[in-house]
Amino acid sequence: MRKPNMQDAANMLTFDIEEWFHANYEGLAMDGGGKDSHFRANMETLLGMCRDTGSKATFFVLGCIGEQYPDVVRQIAREGHDVASHGYGHELAYKQSFEAFHDDVKKSVDILQNLTGKPVLGYRAPSWSIVERNLHYLEALETLGLKYDASIFPVRTFLYGIPDAPTHIHKPRVGGRELDLYEVPMSVMNVAGRNIGYSGGFYFRFFPRFVIKRAIRAANARGAESIVYLHPREIDPTEHKLELPPKERFIHYYNVGGTRSKLENLLRSFRFTSIADHLQRHFDLER
Repeated sequence: MRKPNMQDAANMLTFDIEEWFHANYEGLAMDGGGKDSHFRANMETLLGMCRDTGSKATFFVLGCIGEQYPDVVRQIAREGHDVASHGYGHELAYKQSFEAFHDDVKKSVDILQNLTGKPVLGYRAPSWSIVERNLHYLEALETLGLKYDASIFPVRTFLYGIPDAPTHIHKPRVGGRELDLYEVPMSVMNVAGRNIGYSGGFYFRFFPRFVIKRAIRAANARGAESIVYLHPREIDPTEHKLELPPKERFIHYYNVGGTRSKLENLLRSFRFTSIADHLQRHFDLER
């Protein structure tokens, strides 16, 4: 079993649950081409790692994944994890109208709630696609009764990010009004005056283990928490791969072979819980 860190702070573990072909690069069709994926095996690996280390997580599940793998979604909930929405078909939120976004999230929420028998409390946009120009889309989540959003990455990249967004959990303001839901932004570290991610996706695969652990310890030492996020495909170097241009291929697949052991080491080094559990414990979230 894991050893708690020096302050036994509750960091948050999250997974974006989608197939190997779900991506949002320009001109890319999200179609698996009939190939058999390793999805079930990778999900069992992730759930097994959580069991072995006593970790709880938030699984942001696509609605179409719920339709294709209902037994997997039920198992996630049965093992005490937080099942949240990742939308229905991995469409970029800022390419949808407000109404289409609302309907997309609602469709996914309905599917997941019917599968688990429990309310869906949270949402994360595919590819962090809540940005400045569609920040008001958070109002749709409030209308749907969701309690938290985890879609904002306080960085600037060519794909996503709101670099000046708050880096702490807060209730966002839209149109001068505070929304009745929490924003749980992705973790960043400040390097030369610039926010950089360190604990999820490409950043998790890029930075050495000691850098990530040092950043988590620094956050915990100042009373903050870190959020880890990964996709099932990122723990499996043998999974099918998309044909991508060099830059996108580097971002999407760099060091996939080292992700599983790095994640397992972190889960044994720190205490991790789900977003819903963290908000219930430290804020006034009602489940």
